Amino acid sequence: MLADRMFRAAMLDPLVFDEIKEDRKSLPQAVQVILIVTVVSIVSSLVQVLNAPVETGLEDFDLTNVAAAGATTIGSWLLWAFLAYLLGTGVFGGTASFMELLRALGFAQAPSVINILAVPLAFIPFAGAVLGGLLGLVASLWTLFVIVVATRQTLGISTGRATIISLVTVVVLVVAYLAVTLALFPEVFELPSQ
Repeated sequence: MLADRMFRAAMLDPLVFDEIKEDRKSLPQAVQVILIVTVVSIVSSLVQVLNAPVETGLEDFDLTNVAAAGATTIGSWLLWAFLAYLLGTGVFGGTASFMELLRALGFAQAPSVINILAVPLAFIPFAGAVLGGLLGLVASLWTLFVIVVATRQTLGISTGRATIISLVTVVVLVVAYLAVTLALFPEVFELPSQ
């Protein structure tokens, strides 16, 4: 059932989000999707870093970065659901509970699993990095489209309103991510000395 729901979510099937909204027992499955996406993110990041040329500066990558990648995936899911819930019910009159939205947005992450294809690409010099980057972009945009459908179906609002919620949430998450990165890893923002 998990694989079927993930596939249907990735294929933008609105009915799967209606099912998930009504299925109070689907939260563990949504968590499994998030954990799968987290593992894929960590594995693809590690392989890319281990195969990166020395002059990229990625040789300083360590377990802190792995933990940050995992925390970012899980934290983004929780924060996204919370912001979408606040905007969707408070501003746009949506009719879902936080848990219903949390479940749906967990399954909406399903397209991110294709990032595992970046692992073999990391072994192809230069072209692999370009193709891996394009794959990541496709996965991100695909996931965003699925999130809009999940938000629309779960909250019972229009596609336009679901798109506004998603775009506002993206901006808030980017700002939050940059603020946390600045606080924890200020050296990322330092200009190289000449």
